[in-house]
Amino acid sequence: MKAFSLLASCATLAHHVAAQGAYLYTIDNSVVSSSTGMIDSELASAIIARRRALTDDRVLGITNEALLQDINTYGGYQAPLFADANGEKKERPGKLFIRITDVDLNIHDLDAAMPDLWIQEPTQDLLTDFKHIPRRHRTEGICEYIVPPSMNTPGAYGVEVILSYHLDGDTLCLSPAEIPTLPITMSLHSFLPSTPKEVKSKLPSLIRILKHFSATENIESTVLFLPSKLSPSTKPSTREQKHEHQARSPQTTEEPLELNVAVAAAAAATSAAPTTDDIPQPAEKSQDFTLPSVIPSCFTSQSACDNTTNFCSGHGNCYEAHVNCFKCKCGTTLARVNEDGTEKTVQWGGAACEKKDVSVPFLLFASFGVLMAVLIAGAIGMLFKMGSEPLPSVIGAGVAGPKAGK
Repeated sequence: MKAFSLLASCATLAHHVAAQGAYLYTIDNSVVSSSTGMIDSELASAIIARRRALTDDRVLGITNEALLQDINTYGGYQAPLFADANGEKKERPGKLFIRITDVDLNIHDLDAAMPDLWIQEPTQDLLTDFKHIPRRHRTEGICEYIVPPSMNTPGAYGVEVILSYHLDGDTLCLSPAEIPTLPITMSLHSFLPSTPKEVKSKLPSLIRILKHFSATENIESTVLFLPSKLSPSTKPSTREQKHEHQARSPQTTEEPLELNVAVAAAAAATSAAPTTDDIPQPAEKSQDFTLPSVIPSCFTSQSACDNTTNFCSGHGNCYEAHVNCFKCKCGTTLARVNEDGTEKTVQWGGAACEKKDVSVPFLLFASFGVLMAVLIAGAIGMLFKMGSEPLPSVIGAGVAGPKAGK
């Protein structure tokens, strides 16, 4: 396991051993935890969002490189930006998210299966976020279901289980009625607590079955225990984040949740989109800026678009193409003014307006070339056809052959 920047020392852990908090288990092939690290609610929320694939429209106020590395360590599987060298497509794991509330246990009550992360002063966000998203396959290609917490205990409460997996090719999502009959679901029910009071007794067997799922079924599991008392939320709502982000100075930037970790996602900032007839005015760009090798085709906010594309390379503006999708609208720049007063302009294109758009000159040149090729081919074909026709008999009609002498 990589070094965890917020890992508590033994003395600090012993000092807080009697304190209650929230506990997070991350069961997958990449995390092998031998000790428990202490984190705050904000970092826990970022890690869970990564593991639930819910990073869109989320702004991370953490810019520390070590903390971003911690998110990468505990954030589970992320699709690579580039294809495998052998051209093989790696199967993405399924995801189980288990959240149990009203678990008022001290950390020493979990000695049989210590959590990977101990969340100090958990906030309401950990309870209200990461809910089940209906019809997620239509927007994100992810099949997601609510798993019944117990098939044998009708009075089960405080237990939330969500199963999700990515669609592959033409595979269709299962019917919700099929979920209780899946082997994974049926196996899980034997070990899953039906009430918060059963957590302490069933926790070791629950962690064992989840590790078994990870090894044999390629399932990533995230288990979150929340106490009955949670601190008030310290972050604004999604709508408040948008207004706050819009009111900030243009020089103030925020680190997106998956910058240098996976695909960036940021909070949406409201901005009036230019009409199609308007030519966007180039924004002021930074001269010491290198565009990333891979530029997303769609950004979730105007600020993310501006920061990633360097204000569309100074050759256009970011605008909202459709809901939660911002793109660069490229314009033209003045190249030179000719002696006769005419102007030479350059049309820009590309995802970040970094390329000169030569499509119109190329189309004219290609059309002219094709036309000339057709004309030349037609002329040669006509000459060949004329040369292959037999001469008319009228040419030799007035010429008599030699006669034999008498």
